[in-house]
Amino acid sequence: MRASTVKLVSAAIIAALAVAGMAFIGFTVDASDERHGVMIDFAYYDVEWFPMELHEGMTGIEALNKACESKGYPVVMGEDGSVHSVNNRPKLLNVEWGMYVLGADRGWVKVEDPHAYDVGGESVVSWARTGPGSEMMPAVDQTGFTYYGYGDRGRNAIGEKLKVATLAPSVTETVLAVGGMEFLVGTDRYSDFPRILLSKRESGEISVLGGYTDPNYERIVGVDPDIVFLDGGTGEHVAMADKLRKSGVNCVVLYTPVDSDDMLKNLWICASALGFSERGNEYISNATEAINSICRIADLSGKKVFVSLGVSDSPYTAGADTYVTNMIESLGGRNIFSGDSSSWFMVSKEIVYERQPDIIIVIYDTEEIRSQREYRTLTSRFNDLWKMTPAYGNGEVYVFSGDAASLLSRAGARLPEALELLAKIMDPDSFIEADPTDVVGVKYYNDSYGDDDKGYLRYVNAQGLLEWQR
Repeated sequence: MRASTVKLVSAAIIAALAVAGMAFIGFTVDASDERHGVMIDFAYYDVEWFPMELHEGMTGIEALNKACESKGYPVVMGEDGSVHSVNNRPKLLNVEWGMYVLGADRGWVKVEDPHAYDVGGESVVSWARTGPGSEMMPAVDQTGFTYYGYGDRGRNAIGEKLKVATLAPSVTETVLAVGGMEFLVGTDRYSDFPRILLSKRESGEISVLGGYTDPNYERIVGVDPDIVFLDGGTGEHVAMADKLRKSGVNCVVLYTPVDSDDMLKNLWICASALGFSERGNEYISNATEAINSICRIADLSGKKVFVSLGVSDSPYTAGADTYVTNMIESLGGRNIFSGDSSSWFMVSKEIVYERQPDIIIVIYDTEEIRSQREYRTLTSRFNDLWKMTPAYGNGEVYVFSGDAASLLSRAGARLPEALELLAKIMDPDSFIEADPTDVVGVKYYNDSYGDDDKGYLRYVNAQGLLEWQR
């Protein structure tokens, strides 16, 4: 029996409290933490980082030119002195190239006159052809610390191979997706995907550093990590990052992922911290292409979806600001409980019946469902009210167990896989119309959900997104 999903959902339930409590923890951004340089944000999650000293007297335009000169990137200026294009990337429709610096809240603030602005004293400057809102890549992690400069292509400051620790399953998978496997020296005990992690743990190559909500400080320090990656949606992780930083341990706290944008930003942050920004950009580009392809095909036309953690009469379900709800909505569906809570919460069988879902998705972490017989046995245990819904009557009940269960409960690098599976089970006709051979035809998914011979993940496979799992 796996406990990972239960732990993750429990953490999701307290995420709001954890975030609310951050203001009381007393973070201060030590000057020694600052990484100095220029970010060039080409938009659509295509970012480059240029480490450099931003010295007194250097203007914003000079900083941009110096960064671009190091790569041979041309900068074209308009007659009015504005930046027209960088590396042949012109300004977008209604969005010009602009310069941004970090404000008091560690968010981006636009500089109106980069020609006159002295960047001396700034830690990070961003030149971006996107707006200052959620579209821009952040320069800091969820706790306000910069994440650049810890690693340089997998090496630390003295040229040794990085040693990396991760403290949450979703965080582990995000780090591994951008090339972190060979550097991993420790994880939380629930990080179990891909399966090679378990063999590395058994051999002693990877240490167990505590649980998801109870990471062990002594064990973390004991593996002498160069970087510790943590989950910003869990209060214990935020507190642990503060404690580790005060002990001189570098930490990167990932943002709480609610949607695919958050996932892509976390991928970039992990890749940049390891010194693999190019690899991060490539993975992000491939993931974005897969997500866009899937969303272009799928059309749920407002189908009502109920997501249940298990088959009890009062299970936990996903509310509004959750990874699962965002996937359903991106495919054109409607989570029947998206308006009731902003996180995971318990619901009664009566209210499920009242809302008459068209589709029921069960995340079943108790055991792996491996056959049609086991699937029928599980669904036969539904209470009588669930059996009186359109979903049950029409056979629109789908069970995710084993690795497929963690696929839906971990907001990390496997989002494109989760999205493709959900799309194909909820709207098979659209995918068959696009490709008559693209037929899934099963109602339960387990450890073998992504096997090549199943052909379930054609769009994800086409982008090479499964290579890090093998």
